[in-house]
Amino acid sequence: MPAAARGPAPAPALVCPDRPITVAFYEFGALYRAAGGERGEGFDGTGIDVDLMRELKRRSGCRFEGTTMTRARIWWELEGGRLDMTTSGIATPEREKLYAFAPYIQLRHTVWMLASHPPVPGGLAEFMANPKLRWGAVRGYRHTPDYDAALDEARAQGRVVEATEDAALLRLLAEGSVDAVIAHAVVIRGYAAQHPRKPQLVALDWAPRGSVVPEGLVLSRARFSEAEIAAWRRLVGEVVRDGTMARIARRHVPEDEVAELIPRDDLSR
Repeated sequence: MPAAARGPAPAPALVCPDRPITVAFYEFGALYRAAGGERGEGFDGTGIDVDLMRELKRRSGCRFEGTTMTRARIWWELEGGRLDMTTSGIATPEREKLYAFAPYIQLRHTVWMLASHPPVPGGLAEFMANPKLRWGAVRGYRHTPDYDAALDEARAQGRVVEATEDAALLRLLAEGSVDAVIAHAVVIRGYAAQHPRKPQLVALDWAPRGSVVPEGLVLSRARFSEAEIAAWRRLVGEVVRDGTMARIARRHVPEDEVAELIPRDDLSR
C-alpha cells in the first residue's frame, strides 16, 4: 500500500519515567495559588493549572512531584535540567531551543493603570515617550512582541521596577510605585480585590499586533526526548479537544471568560 494511503502515523505512546516527574508552579491568580508546603507528591495548590496537571496525572498514570517557585527561578531550573515541567508558559523562538510547549489556554495581555492616573491618550507610544512614567514587570515573564519590546527599551532607560510575582506587581501599581503594568484580567483582578486599598483599575489594549497569546505546558528538552514531547503534546491536546479544559476553567473563572481562555483546536495541534 502506498505510504500516502496508510494515513497518519500513530501518535507515540506515553511512557512514564521510573521516577516522579517534577513540575513547578508559580503564583498566577486563577491559574495557580499555592497552598501549604513547598514540595510534595501530587499538587497542593489550587487553580486551573493544578487541575490540568491532576488530569494529566490521571490520564498518564505517571507519578508527579509538585513545587512552587518564582517564574525566574523556574526558567533557570528548566534550563539546567533540574526540572521537568512547568505550566502557563509562553513560547518564544529563543525558548523553543531549550523547551517544548503544549498550549492549553490563551490569555489576553493588557496594560493596567489606576483609574485615578492621568490618561495617556497616545497609548504605548505616548507612554514610552514620557521618561517620567514607569512600568512594573514580573521578572521572567514574556508578553506580546510589542509589550516585550517596550519593556526591554524601558529597562535600558531604568524605567522598570521588577516584581517576583503578580501579587507583588499589583502592590507596586496600587501603591503608586509604578504607572502601569502588563497583566491578565483573570490574574490581576483577584489580587486587586485582596489588596487593602481595593484599587480601581483601568484596562488598556495597547498591542497593535494583537494581545492574545497561547500559553501551555513547558517541557525541558534536557529531560524529554522528541518522542516523549510528542506524546505529552498529544495528551494535552486531547484534554483541550474533548472539553475537559473548558470544564476545568469553569471551576475557576466566570462563564463569560471561559471562551476567551480556551484555545481553538489549531492551537493544540
